[in-house]
Amino acid sequence: MGAGRAAVAHRRQAEEHPWPPRWLRWLPPTLVVAAIGLDQATPPHYFFGSLLSASVVLAIFTYPPIGVAATGAAGCALLALTELLADYIGPTTISALIVLGAVTLLSVVLCTTRYRIEGRFRRVQVVAEAVQLALLRPLPARVGPLRLAGFYRAADDDALIGGDLYSVRPTPFGIRVIVGDVKGKGINATQTVATVISSFQEAALSHQALPQVADRIDVALQLDRDYPPVETVSDISETQGHEEVPAPADELFATAVLLEFSSDAREVRILDRGHQPLLIVGRQGTSVVQTEHSLPLGMGDMLPESPRTHTCALDPGDVLVAYSDGITEARSPTGSFYPLRNRIQAHFDSRTQRPSPTSLIAFLERDLAQWAPNLSDDVVVIALQPDLEQPA
Repeated sequence: MGAGRAAVAHRRQAEEHPWPPRWLRWLPPTLVVAAIGLDQATPPHYFFGSLLSASVVLAIFTYPPIGVAATGAAGCALLALTELLADYIGPTTISALIVLGAVTLLSVVLCTTRYRIEGRFRRVQVVAEAVQLALLRPLPARVGPLRLAGFYRAADDDALIGGDLYSVRPTPFGIRVIVGDVKGKGINATQTVATVISSFQEAALSHQALPQVADRIDVALQLDRDYPPVETVSDISETQGHEEVPAPADELFATAVLLEFSSDAREVRILDRGHQPLLIVGRQGTSVVQTEHSLPLGMGDMLPESPRTHTCALDPGDVLVAYSDGITEARSPTGSFYPLRNRIQAHFDSRTQRPSPTSLIAFLERDLAQWAPNLSDDVVVIALQPDLEQPA
């Protein structure tokens, strides 16, 4: 679940749509046979040997180097054999054989280069996926008395993560959770995501109160703002010519909600740092959790006093939903925003079965994909529910 679900989806898509497509692999031998057949079926002043060169060039994208060489060699052999059987090898045939041999040699070199680049790309892709999953680890199905589910979709189709974040940590003070959204989106926001998550994971284990955890993240973001990482040449080249650029250092912040569940997960303390309001899905429908909003993380130096937490009791079967604005700002093809609360309420109010984190997330993931096939922002949704089998 979470970013892990996105990684599985990426792999499944690659398996379902392999490159090259299977039908494309039949084109080079088809062209060879067609060229020889047409050459034999037409008068001598017609010549189709150029199709053999086309088959070799096409083989670059479908076969390994030995396959490209075999395609060229087969074309040369069949052309020479058919002309010998016809007792006529003229200047046109000799020129075609020379050109086909040169094209085959060059195609083998190009195909070898392609294989090397693809191998390097696959290795980089595996490393990048491992780094991203280490940053946003897949959500477990259960942490102590708390059941969880979630999904994550990055606005960048080639990335597993973007500017949204989440983390769940069992601590001596209860199960602590953060769901947030940093300034910016896509892969350029991952540096700030790394700062927030690493600071939260360290502070959640060592600080007794949620405001102290938030203060620790504030300090880390302020350090990044005062001493931004040096921009590398690759960073500059990747952002040139694109609308998406890294956020200025003085705009480094993250909206987030920090949660702390009690030992039985029937009570949750909430610290809202400028994030989207939480939802509770239960017997009484879908309601908004009223909390005291505060400035986003990274702006703690502008707060006149430390923000206060809000305590919320969860009834048996209640599901607490935390999300980013990527889902509420997702637009349909007609331009309508996704009405998260209304869609949840309409779906689960018509069902007698109580919602679970898994069923709620499955519905949202499916419904959002139908509402907004193309996302312009990163999306994260986390559903949390006290285990019904735990004693009250």
